[in-house]
Amino acid sequence: MNIHIDTLAYSNRLRHLPPHQKLWFALVVLLLALVAHSPVQIVIFVWMSAWIAIYAGIPRQVYGSMLLGVLIFLVTSLPALVIEYASSISPEMQVDSLWQMDVWGGQIYLSYQGSIRAIELMIRCLASTSVLFFIVLTIPAIDLATTCQKIGCPPILIELSLLIYRLIFLLADTAQTIITAQVSRGGYRTHRLRMNSLNLLVRQLIQRTASRYQQLTLGVKARGFEQEFRFWQPQSYQYSRRYA
Repeated sequence: MNIHIDTLAYSNRLRHLPPHQKLWFALVVLLLALVAHSPVQIVIFVWMSAWIAIYAGIPRQVYGSMLLGVLIFLVTSLPALVIEYASSISPEMQVDSLWQMDVWGGQIYLSYQGSIRAIELMIRCLASTSVLFFIVLTIPAIDLATTCQKIGCPPILIELSLLIYRLIFLLADTAQTIITAQVSRGGYRTHRLRMNSLNLLVRQLIQRTASRYQQLTLGVKARGFEQEFRFWQPQSYQYSRRYA
């Protein structure tokens, strides 16, 4: 992704709202998305998408690419719910089967109940993911950590979350740099070169990420780290009664 999440979180149109107001709003909607039925979850997904793309002003192509990544994971997990195998044909299987095929002396069939569960799971995941995207794209990591610190979250949990969040960007930047260098040298022209390039990518990614993480650790210690992160919020926020 060409635009970093941090850039969008600091430049969105809802930046002036207090982080706790956006966080509590998202948590309530997330709870509703987890316990409600599919029609309500569809409304939540459309509503949160409108908050992200219209109210917050997040570019639609960025939000769409993030949703596409989630959909890929969802689609790859659906066969485990939809496809079933039976060694013998039963009346229940005949009723539940949408499509079947003889394999290995038994029947592989497409389950009707499994399809219903898969559709419900996909709708619930999309609704919940849209709420989480709202948190990630409208609340900067530092503001989120400060809010969690104010409501009494354990400091070790906040610090680990920030370090992992930072490590994700280190992995992405390092991988992009290595892939660009390999492509410029023709490292993916044939199947053999592609396998060698992927092997080299994994090894270099581990080595360079470990090295950059050590540099990050040394930088934190050089700035007088005292076993607890301190956060500073220079921006003043305006509580919105209308959005409340």
